[in-house]
Amino acid sequence: MDSDNTSIINKTMDFDDLKSYRARQIVNDLNGLIKQLKERDLKLSSWYGAFDLGHWKSRFGITGFPYDSTERINRGYGYTSLEGAFDDRNFPWFLYWEIVWVFLNNKFKPGHKALDLGGSSSLFSYYLASKGLNVTTVDVQKSLVDNANFVAGRMNWSLRNVVMDMRKLKFDEKFDHITSICVYEHLPRYDRVNVNAKIRELLVDGGKFSITFDYRNPSMKARIGSPKDVWEQFIEPSGLRIRGNEEFYDSGENYLLTPFFYNKRLWLHKMLSVAKGHYPLRDILETKNRNDYTFGALFLEKASDPKGRRDRVSPLNFAEPTYRPESNLKA
Repeated sequence: MDSDNTSIINKTMDFDDLKSYRARQIVNDLNGLIKQLKERDLKLSSWYGAFDLGHWKSRFGITGFPYDSTERINRGYGYTSLEGAFDDRNFPWFLYWEIVWVFLNNKFKPGHKALDLGGSSSLFSYYLASKGLNVTTVDVQKSLVDNANFVAGRMNWSLRNVVMDMRKLKFDEKFDHITSICVYEHLPRYDRVNVNAKIRELLVDGGKFSITFDYRNPSMKARIGSPKDVWEQFIEPSGLRIRGNEEFYDSGENYLLTPFFYNKRLWLHKMLSVAKGHYPLRDILETKNRNDYTFGALFLEKASDPKGRRDRVSPLNFAEPTYRPESNLKA
């Protein structure tokens, strides 16, 4: 897809985005890549960052999934698998959407230099490398970095993986693409702003910055829940030009559920979440009967003309959102 200034590409996730012919082609590519890696006994991380989420075996010896597994709960009430997904256990349709949407709205070409933030051993970075890009990933988990370098050697990919905190990026080179798939919400807000302020200097002229992130996640540490948040945390500090629609589009649809608010209260999870500062103690009794957040995607670029750099004052009028979901909290 060659996005123009009128395309709605900066938006929240939609299951229907995976139904187009081009999207299905990418889904099939991803299925084939997962299958190939598993047949060669090569590891890749799941959507939760673990190498294999594995299966649960009940006391009766029946293999399945526990009804109170936080990972399964996180998928939301009424989760539906993507038809034809090769390994839904480790890669739910949300991850497919993130990868598909980023690929549909970029022109990745063999030989392009790509820097992926926080994606060592990920399906996304592997897919980039399998398409002939020269990929560098940074990650704080050495096990993911070491595994990715091993896989790169076995697959003969141009994939370099480095132990590095994305808050302390140090490179002497510039990249055609910088990407990040659902990592930013794990950084404190001030760190997001600081990282984004450094992205521009790592891009070539015309280089693209493409990211996905949790949107409306109620954790006090996430705090990306409005077009204004997207502007203040990503667009404004980066000084990059917006590709596609200027104001982030929020459909109001929520697909995921925060396990903290699951209607069968998980007390240990709740207490740990409060202790880690994700939620206030006053919310520990609350539950929700609806899903409460989704993913979003944002596409920016470094203008070839220095005069094309966006002003640091938003041209948008951030009015109150028209979408106002009714309260679904209950004590």
